[in-house]
Amino acid sequence: MHDTEILGKRTVGYRLKTATKRHWASYIGLLPFFALLIVFVVVPIITGIYRSFTDWAMSSRDEINFVALENYEYLLAGEGTTSKRFLKSLVNMAIYVPITVVLGVGISLILALIVTQVSDRLYRFYRSVYYIPTVIPVFLCVAIWQWFMTTDTGVVASLLAKLGIGSGVTWAETSGYALAEVIIIDVWNMTGFNFLIILAGIKDISPELYEAADIDGATTFQKMKNITIPMLEPVLFFVITYAFISAIQVYDIPWILSGYDDMNAVGGPDQVMLFPVMEMVRNVYNGGASGLGRACAMGVMLMAIIMVITAIQFKGRKKN
Repeated sequence: MHDTEILGKRTVGYRLKTATKRHWASYIGLLPFFALLIVFVVVPIITGIYRSFTDWAMSSRDEINFVALENYEYLLAGEGTTSKRFLKSLVNMAIYVPITVVLGVGISLILALIVTQVSDRLYRFYRSVYYIPTVIPVFLCVAIWQWFMTTDTGVVASLLAKLGIGSGVTWAETSGYALAEVIIIDVWNMTGFNFLIILAGIKDISPELYEAADIDGATTFQKMKNITIPMLEPVLFFVITYAFISAIQVYDIPWILSGYDDMNAVGGPDQVMLFPVMEMVRNVYNGGASGLGRACAMGVMLMAIIMVITAIQFKGRKKN
């Protein structure tokens, strides 16, 4: 038995050595990627986690001191201005993320299912048109929708006013409507990407499955329920996971809408457009004592939230 184990180890070692010699050029080619990954991802994460336990401040020239969990305790206490703003940003995120993900993925799925039923010429046309919002710069998306939502004259605002929604209201300056405007813009911006991914997944489904369903007399709804949706599960899982992570890190759209020229004004009326990443950036520049340390603590907590949600999604998928 002992000789068999030694022989097995020698065989594994020989195979590993042979594979290394055979693919050494490939390993060398991967070195730049791993070097960049370590320098720009791994090192900043480790540094940020360490800094979250210090009193690091942008304006401080003094020695950076280790303060253990003080930054985390302060942020979760809900007593100081920064703490209240951060907790408010988490509440906003808890409202914003589910709505944005459901609308963004749901609309994309419906559009993809519809477009697959049209002719090839219309298919190519719609595929290009729906993807346009994704390639437009975010600041331009915000500018377009600010024009759409202009009180009394904006196309969308006027239409909604006729339906009794937001009549005479400046959306970005009214707490009841500001968050809704952020959701509308983000869904419009992200739908094209999700649509294209889902559309590719539908096109990858074997036509033979639909032919067999037609022979059995299945309706369009039955084919969608029993073939399309189940076969799209890996694609939908990717789209939903990516949408969750992107929504949790929302920053640019609400920052522009709420007035990026004043650090303390970001978040809009009643801070309904305030999200964690925005508060992190504000703390870097206007956080005062321990501003950078607290910003790092916010980043660590946000990273933990993303990891937990992603782990739950993966575990739920594996269980199902």
